[in-house]
Amino acid sequence: MLLYLLVLIIMYNLLNLKRILVRMDIFMNTHSGPKALAEYILNQSKNKANKKAIVLLFQGILAGIYISIGAIGSLKVAATVTSPGLGNFLGALVFPIGIIAIILMQAELFTSDCMVMLSVYSGRTKIRKIVKILFLIIFSNLLGAIFVAFLTKTSGIFGQAVTDLVIEKAVHKVNMPIGELFTSSILCNIIVCTGVCLAYSCKEELAKIAALWLAIVVFVLSGTEHVVANMYYLFIGLFTGANIGGLDIFYNLAVSGVGNFIGGGIVVTGINYILSYKER
Repeated sequence: MLLYLLVLIIMYNLLNLKRILVRMDIFMNTHSGPKALAEYILNQSKNKANKKAIVLLFQGILAGIYISIGAIGSLKVAATVTSPGLGNFLGALVFPIGIIAIILMQAELFTSDCMVMLSVYSGRTKIRKIVKILFLIIFSNLLGAIFVAFLTKTSGIFGQAVTDLVIEKAVHKVNMPIGELFTSSILCNIIVCTGVCLAYSCKEELAKIAALWLAIVVFVLSGTEHVVANMYYLFIGLFTGANIGGLDIFYNLAVSGVGNFIGGGIVVTGINYILSYKER
């Protein structure tokens, strides 16, 4: 009953927020849609291609840290609420802080950066250049996630309930059948990149946060596989005693990484490119 009440309160406030934002002309209106989105992503792709490798490296590390911070909050909340359904829901409300920080602080996250494939489809950047950028970003995301997992373990901030949840989650992830893991990862980045596209289509920071927050809550509730979030979950699981090894972690991250790339870099980006191309 409490869960339904919370949902109703949140939806009521979000509807009121949308009305206020529309009156304030915060949404892009005539500047939204596939064509405007494509131009924005192409501009972002150009900026990434012009960045020095060291800048991308540190921005990627920051993104791994931000995602891990969201995961810490989500785990703490989910583990301390006795009702599993309510715990998962409240944990999902906390998790988006990581991706919101990435968008606002302009860090580099592999899953959303897969959309730079648009510059390949449009012929503005060679695929070799984009592949190098994405490999550097996913590697730096991994460094950030491992760093926070190490700090989490050594600081002792997780009690027994959270540790049990972490171990359960890590073991489940490395034992997922490859087909299920792969398709779950594709769906995951379709959801995440849809949220990022909504954020890109907003003028003001408040609108970006509202749009992205809703999409990321849906992603967390869906239980789909996000490669960067999994970096944190698997390494904190390893550090806290989960019965998993390096090959198990590699299996999950490799499959989920490819699936995320397809969901964001091919499905979402490819369809938006076709739609924007047909408008011309």
